[in-house]
Amino acid sequence: MGTPPDESRRRELRDQYKRAEIQARTAGLPLDREQLTALVEFVDVLVAEEGCDHTLRHTERWVNEHGLAWDPIADALAELGGYCDCEVVMNCGQEEVFG
Repeated sequence: MGTPPDESRRRELRDQYKRAEIQARTAGLPLDREQLTALVEFVDVLVAEEGCDHTLRHTERWVNEHGLAWDPIADALAELGGYCDCEVVMNCGQEEVFG
């Protein structure tokens, strides 16, 4: 039976795992951190004002207003659990995606 890794080795392995997990989650996301934050903030305001109708209409509006391609962003957000506007707010914020 081998000796258990010391505390710094465990911390290093945990940090490597977290970095790999973040990289895997964001690999298909065609938005950088600032864009994602802006998108989520925009959608959050509209969901708070108008509610969620279980579509991505507010998200799609932001994407279109910024001249970005809708399909890759919609696909990436779905991978992160953003299937409607309120889920974009809850599951796709910078903290949820980037840790």
